[in-house]
Amino acid sequence: MKICLTIPERYAAQTQLPAAFAGEPAELYVFPEGFLRSQADLARALELTRGLEATVVAGFRDGDRERALVIEKGRVVDGYAKCVLTGGEKAKGKRPGEEIRCLKSRLGKLAVPICYELHFPEVCRIMALEDPALLVNPIGTGMYHALQYGQWRAIARARAIENQVPVVGCCHFCGEIPLAFAFDQAGECRLEVQNQRGAFYVDMDLTPQKPLGYFEDRRPDLFGKLAE
Repeated sequence: MKICLTIPERYAAQTQLPAAFAGEPAELYVFPEGFLRSQADLARALELTRGLEATVVAGFRDGDRERALVIEKGRVVDGYAKCVLTGGEKAKGKRPGEEIRCLKSRLGKLAVPICYELHFPEVCRIMALEDPALLVNPIGTGMYHALQYGQWRAIARARAIENQVPVVGCCHFCGEIPLAFAFDQAGECRLEVQNQRGAFYVDMDLTPQKPLGYFEDRRPDLFGKLAE
């Protein structure tokens, strides 16, 4: 499947949306957390996707909640509210979502941990138990230093390996190190972009592959402490 990962300018959805769709055609377009910041931005996205033969995953700032939306053929197919917030988000009055789950799309189920949620293996595993075709990580800002970049990259790769599902992600062109990445089910890097803005393409094999037994060998009967 051909995926377009965008690193757009922040606060510029009205111009960045048509620019992304004017490039090479893709089956999935991914835009960062908070990319759509108003009802006007959302309306523009719906207008531009009416004739688009593709699925769009885009972050949407919905009042005091950060959401990820699946948009197809000019309509919102499904949405997910970010459940795990940073301390800074809580201080700003952000509200968390109430259910960790996958999103429906014509490509199959999509696991979409929003930004910081990627750092919680429990969030991604709950989503992975629904057998998604892909894990998508929309990120708000770029990384602020090399250590954070290395940690985020390592975590994304680990989520791919432990859940045996491809992982892709991208952020806005802000912060010190803007990025886009794609790891396959085995944790092999298929795309890595730093310090560039634009649309970046990667072909990913979404054929289900779970040969390592991570799911079959689980012991849910002993995992109760995770809920404490």
